[in-house]
Amino acid sequence: MFRYTPAIFFPLLATASNFIATLDPSLTFSLPLNFQQNGSTSFLATNTSSPHETQQLVKAANYGAIAFSQEFIDLFPANASLQLVAEKTQPLAVEIGAWDCRRDQVWLTGPTINGTNYLEMLDLNSSVVSQPKTSIPVPNPNGGFYTDGIVYVASDGDYNIPPAIYSVNTTSLETQIVVDSYFGLRLNGPNDIAVVSKSDNKYLFFTDDPLSALYNNGQLPTLPDAVWRFDFNAQSLLPLIDRADISVANGIRANREGTKLYVTDTPDPLTTGANGTASSAIYVFDLDVDAQPSNRRLFGFAERGISDGIHIDDAGRVWTGEADGIFVRSPQGRILGFINAQAVLSEEEMAQGYMLENFALAGNKLVVFAVDKIWVVELAESVVAC
Repeated sequence: MFRYTPAIFFPLLATASNFIATLDPSLTFSLPLNFQQNGSTSFLATNTSSPHETQQLVKAANYGAIAFSQEFIDLFPANASLQLVAEKTQPLAVEIGAWDCRRDQVWLTGPTINGTNYLEMLDLNSSVVSQPKTSIPVPNPNGGFYTDGIVYVASDGDYNIPPAIYSVNTTSLETQIVVDSYFGLRLNGPNDIAVVSKSDNKYLFFTDDPLSALYNNGQLPTLPDAVWRFDFNAQSLLPLIDRADISVANGIRANREGTKLYVTDTPDPLTTGANGTASSAIYVFDLDVDAQPSNRRLFGFAERGISDGIHIDDAGRVWTGEADGIFVRSPQGRILGFINAQAVLSEEEMAQGYMLENFALAGNKLVVFAVDKIWVVELAESVVAC
């Protein structure tokens, strides 16, 4: 049987900058015979029977971004680069990624160390990272979402303080608990949040996993893992998506129009084992006029590892934090390109299991959370409006 072996560079794409390596998209589904890849290393470390192609993949690993499409190249100006804006000796940046467009600040949190982590805030004008003094503590924050002057934060709590959803006024830092229980039962550990506006109402979706017990010395879970929805007008909390649809719901976002809800799935390490085949996937649901999700369908698999943080830009492109970097997919699910994790994470950090878990889309900036560093990439235009 004749087998076509594609060239490494796609001639139909415009010449990329020093920031972007351009690879033929057919390499994502067709490689020379006897290629080797075990799923535990980067796609860019794939060995093939062609020394030339293997070397080109190795060479691409030195770039800040990898393009499989012209659309991805067009996201960045010709002089695009990774700019280091903040660095600490201790890990500071892995989660939330909520952009307060009015103040041009990004809310974030570091990894859990010894059962504890903290809220942080990056001022994009001064590059100063600070810990906001909220009116009440927000213990062990995880995901979050900004809208209309409020950042909503998913808190894993601890043994004594229940996991909860908090609202924080980004100007006054007045902080309130929005949700912390369901008929007297503690939440398990809220992971991520999406707020959707419909007519004159707002709905807060959040994923809830047993994170408090796993990472923050919390109590054992008493509720099934689920995606929940809080109705601000009706003041009601409902479980809408359970483990029958998504095993362990993780990241969650809606498109700007509020017509689609995206949820990432994380295989349960307690049930899949080292050789498990559970899906590390992205699912999409339709949202009706009452913000009721339906018509679940598979949107894509994580290229490697899990899809953790997820953001949707105003063009409907889906950005996800995964093991190999920050992936950008078209509204139809095609991978357009990705920010290369190897450009911002050290070998030691990757060996410890760190990945680009989350990030922020901030107007015409991509803010990359790289554990003990924060990088910013200027985009060619604004991808999310205020």
